[in-house]
Amino acid sequence: MEVKVIIDGTRIPVGLPNDATVKDLKEAVHDVFNFYAVKNIELHFNGVVLENDTKLETYQVVNGSEISLRLLYTVGIVGKNPNGQYKRYEVRAHLNNTVGELKQKLHVDHGLDITNMRFQMKPTSYLDDRTFLWANEITDSSDIYIAED
Repeated sequence: MEVKVIIDGTRIPVGLPNDATVKDLKEAVHDVFNFYAVKNIELHFNGVVLENDTKLETYQVVNGSEISLRLLYTVGIVGKNPNGQYKRYEVRAHLNNTVGELKQKLHVDHGLDITNMRFQMKPTSYLDDRTFLWANEITDSSDIYIAED
């Protein structure tokens, strides 16, 4: 089977066995682009994030299907934990996530209450939940701070 992986608008053909898993596809992409680590690849098909151990056929991926690739990176979020101590939380995201989606990931991954939570990068600058990470220049290893009121 051959699928097309879409990276920044470019379609790259990738050949795979018919019983390939999502992880097999990620490894094939890594083989084509040596600088894309498997752990940093997120694949989307028909609006669904594909899970590593699932066979592509489960998602109804067939010969000629187009699968979108997003590169994930780690964003640090610094704030007080429920015990009042400062902690750095790590969240995996991609450039097209919004600040609000980053908060949601913080809630899901670390169980923090995000109600009324605000993020900031500078002491007087709050991040709008609707803006994209790329628009705020939030990249790999950026640190964001939970604002204290």
